Amino acid sequence: MSAENKRIFKIISPYNDIEELIANEENHYKTNLHTHSTYSDANNTMSEMIDGFYDNDFDILAFAEHGIYGKEWDQDPTIIPLFLFQNLWHGKREHPTTKQYKDIVAGKHKTFNNLRTKKRGLQCVPEAIEANMFTLVKNHVNGYFTDNACEGIFGKENDYENPIRKIENSGGISHINHPTDWLQAYKDPECAKVPENINFFADLLRRYRSCLGIEVLNMYDRPNRSDRILWDELLKTLIPEGERCVWGFSNSDAHRVTEIDTAFMDFILPEYSLKNLRTAMENGTFFSVARYAKNELGEDFVGHGPWPKVTELHIDNDAQTISVKGVNASVIEWIADGEIIKTDVIDADGEIESVINFSEFENRISCYVRAQLKGKGGICLTQPFICDDGDLQRFKKPIPEKKRLTKREQRKKDFFDTRLGVIIDRSIINK
Repeated sequence: MSAENKRIFKIISPYNDIEELIANEENHYKTNLHTHSTYSDANNTMSEMIDGFYDNDFDILAFAEHGIYGKEWDQDPTIIPLFLFQNLWHGKREHPTTKQYKDIVAGKHKTFNNLRTKKRGLQCVPEAIEANMFTLVKNHVNGYFTDNACEGIFGKENDYENPIRKIENSGGISHINHPTDWLQAYKDPECAKVPENINFFADLLRRYRSCLGIEVLNMYDRPNRSDRILWDELLKTLIPEGERCVWGFSNSDAHRVTEIDTAFMDFILPEYSLKNLRTAMENGTFFSVARYAKNELGEDFVGHGPWPKVTELHIDNDAQTISVKGVNASVIEWIADGEIIKTDVIDADGEIESVINFSEFENRISCYVRAQLKGKGGICLTQPFICDDGDLQRFKKPIPEKKRLTKREQRKKDFFDTRLGVIIDRSIINK
């Protein structure tokens, strides 16, 4: 490209205001915002799950139970009749006493295994819920800082909009859970690239700014392994429209104590408070981490030990560079439009640095880049950096027209959006 046609980017970073905090370990908060207990459909009690997160050195935890509004951990959650089977299946429900709760938050709690190394405690995030609690196709939405408008609501098959709208109307925020599990992309990864499927989620994100993004990493990364593919497609779609970015969340969705450390987030906070947590969720000032990422790490890879962590990050618009430093990693990759455009490798996990110079990759970047660090402990994803050359409109994708259904087709769709219809043929999701 000639000098007169050279693209000059304005690099917009979600981390711009907290760059100086990243270098301080005290500002890193290991966080899970999606977990369960025997109050809904998990195998372990709330007390057992909390002890597991405590032993794994988590700093922040939310119970987003199916259809159950989260409270402080020493309070009785609402018992939903749907989950009365737990009395027979697992035999008990249990949450911390007020004294135990105070000790957990203060970092003075003693578990049976007593494995915690951090001095600070584990913080409770109340007012969380997983909405659409009884949808067989798992079109689930996590709500935070919301009221109990979604509590006890079974939900409608294939309907994300109602819970997102209810959460927004309550003043809360949300994200869409494991979206390519719903798309059944584990059968066909190309489902995550079908324009109609991309626009289905893009349309929700356009219309509801309180819906901050999607889960891109979840537990063992089995049915949802294409979530990062969909994420990149949504970024390519929405950023050129100038409306918004899409944050990638990572949660264990743990139903057993053995699943606790599978996926989580590294929040960068000046100090812990619910207000600071919400601001970080809205602004994307966190990194997403997982022990499993089948497309990126391999089918049989399981991360163990220290996880890859970003320790420095700097944007230089004058030099047209982004630099990332990390630890516990041997690889840093840069991704644009879903493709790896640059890779830096060292011999073994340790301190690693990578700098991407936009003048070298301007022809391979449309509107964003993101980085991922890989090591023996798993994978760590940055949030996307918007790359605005002043003419992003040329990358806008046409919005597929919604197919107008005949009365017969609408009746068929309505049937397959019922429990019975889903049981008969779940494959209708992508049709």
